[in-house]
Amino acid sequence: MHLVSRAGACCALTALGCVAAQEAPPSAGRTAASDAARSEDVTIEGAPFEGAAGEGDKIEPITGQLLSRYRGRFTNDESDHDLYETVDLAVTDPGGRWSGALLARAAYDLDGRASGQDDFFSLLDTYEHSFETQLFHAYLDVETGPLALLRLGRQTLYETPVTLLLDGVRAELEPWGSRRATLGVFGGVGEHPYESSSEDDLAYGAFGSLDVWSGAELRADWLRLEDARLGVEHENDLFGLVLGQDFLAEDHATRFDARFTSLEDDGRDVRLSGSHVDSQRNFTLQGSLYKLLQTQAQLAAPLDPFSDTLFELFPYYQLGFSASKDWTDFALLSGLDLRRVEEDSDEGEFNRDFERYYLTGTLPDALPVTVSVTGEVWRATDTDYETWGASLARAFDQRWDATLGSHYSLYEYDLLSGEERDHVRTTYLDLRWKTGRGRRWALRYEFERNDFDDYHDVRLEYAWNF
Repeated sequence: MHLVSRAGACCALTALGCVAAQEAPPSAGRTAASDAARSEDVTIEGAPFEGAAGEGDKIEPITGQLLSRYRGRFTNDESDHDLYETVDLAVTDPGGRWSGALLARAAYDLDGRASGQDDFFSLLDTYEHSFETQLFHAYLDVETGPLALLRLGRQTLYETPVTLLLDGVRAELEPWGSRRATLGVFGGVGEHPYESSSEDDLAYGAFGSLDVWSGAELRADWLRLEDARLGVEHENDLFGLVLGQDFLAEDHATRFDARFTSLEDDGRDVRLSGSHVDSQRNFTLQGSLYKLLQTQAQLAAPLDPFSDTLFELFPYYQLGFSASKDWTDFALLSGLDLRRVEEDSDEGEFNRDFERYYLTGTLPDALPVTVSVTGEVWRATDTDYETWGASLARAFDQRWDATLGSHYSLYEYDLLSGEERDHVRTTYLDLRWKTGRGRRWALRYEFERNDFDDYHDVRLEYAWNF
């Protein structure tokens, strides 16, 4: 079962924060349509990308990764088998005049298209053919004197108040003056993966930033989004303002961020976040507060990818906090996630009140395996639940390692089909092994049990980094 957002033992559950805004609390996960597309190709956790050039290494004209992947999903009555091939390339001109990047994928459904009623129905099943190709980005950066960046082609803008995918151009001036002020513009055809046509879809805007005082940067954005889908034309103006403050020292770092966005002259949402890392004491703190200020209905796709299935999203706020401390032979992680819908009468599926408190203890070196145990307390409307999660991990001869674990989610959301799964227990096994420089295999098996059915998920992948 492919779910857009999943809550694990050490992260909170909800996907709704990102329906309201792309930069919702970290516990929400990323659920924009473009990220949902890429999520099927994310490498298995614990198998990092290898082969990146380090400082002082020779810069190769072409670097990248080829990722081959099989995924099989099963229940007692249904099954689904898919193959994926992903290419991720970075190209650099030896003369330093330009650079480029490409991310593309080919997908093949081995057993044909699923219907909308199948458990394993996904976005790729909306196409007419079993074999489909997708281009996620393909752009060229041209070196020019007065510009810090001139990017042409299909590109993703992550710094804007909502993540944008567009076919077009982005230009940004070099910072100037003691305040390091800069200005930029972008524009093009808005691209929405899995839509059949981008006709009449436009995205353009401008941004500027400057250092307001020591360690603090202020950024302002304006976005114009035009999107026609399902016979309805949407035109939306979004304004964003972000203030970030860094406090840096030799052995610790602290950062605070405050963000506000306005949609059509009305406040849309606000987010406050902060983090602190103390490397000398091996101690970290993280916190965030997000509030949706107005009811979100159908808007242009980058602002509203899911209202066609989830309908209106009513105002709510979400709080997240975590703290961790590492010792030589022991580590602790503790935190909470709290979500409240502003009006009790607006609570419902995909928009629930809940509280989650958790404590994770890890023994990294005291035993032959790394042991991690999590205790959780969930409080939701008409539901109080205490549960656990655990994992065992071990590396063998520096060429392969294994992880066995289990975690619980009170809710899991399939935003495409509009389904909610409750009381989900997932048990998993990860195997990763290296076969040579820049080459590795990874195998993951998941068994998921919830209130409706049991699901099996097998993923096998081979990655070659060059």
